[in-house]
Amino acid sequence: MKYIIEYYKNELRIDLTDLSHPISKKISSISEASEKEKEIKKHHLRILGLALIEIKNYDENIYKTYLKRIINNKDISIHGHIFEIKQCAHFIETCRNENLEFKFGEANLKEPDFIVNNCGFEITSIRFSEETSEINPGNKLLNTFRNKNTKKYANLNTALIIDISEATYQTFEKNIPVSISLNDVKEIMKKEMNFGVILCLIEWTELNGDKTNFKGTVYPVYSENCIKELKEIIEDNFIKGQMNEFNGETFISSN
Repeated sequence: MKYIIEYYKNELRIDLTDLSHPISKKISSISEASEKEKEIKKHHLRILGLALIEIKNYDENIYKTYLKRIINNKDISIHGHIFEIKQCAHFIETCRNENLEFKFGEANLKEPDFIVNNCGFEITSIRFSEETSEINPGNKLLNTFRNKNTKKYANLNTALIIDISEATYQTFEKNIPVSISLNDVKEIMKKEMNFGVILCLIEWTELNGDKTNFKGTVYPVYSENCIKELKEIIEDNFIKGQMNEFNGETFISSN
């Protein structure tokens, strides 16, 4: 824990006394958390730190861009930036290991977030603020998809990756009846999508006896006209083998 605090305070220069900042708030809450919650919170902080180090080693300018986002954003949007940072590091590492070309998208050119071997990858997430009383994850997912589906980069050579972990957490935690299911949303996506592929991602913590495992899985939706190269990149490098399934005592990632 000492090294986590030193990294966020001295390296990232986040004011840990400012508890209005979500990262400072998470670090401060660890001392009062249960052993299980401590391990989960520290894991999330380590993963973010390692992702930023990976990005910094690859490109200092990309690192500075993301650093500004997580320092300056104190609202719910920071969690979307954190998800994108983790994905960016994952893409950089995978491209390096698999000899793929990675490029950071140019927002002013209306490019997707990342480009791998000329195939686009746009990253987004759905989340609800703590003050929100009306929560409908299905509608939120559908609206987010439809918003992204109108963009210039929404084409058959681009994948849309949507983090649905927090919305799934809210559904389970507050026992919210789902008025439109994930399967129903996927069917609508398939009919309307301009993207080649849509990947809905969930991350969770799983306890089996004394073992704690951090897992994730994706629920893909493919366009019938998806560009072959995009599908091959995803299936050969980013979706390998059998999807993870929920087993044991499961805790969906809240943020």
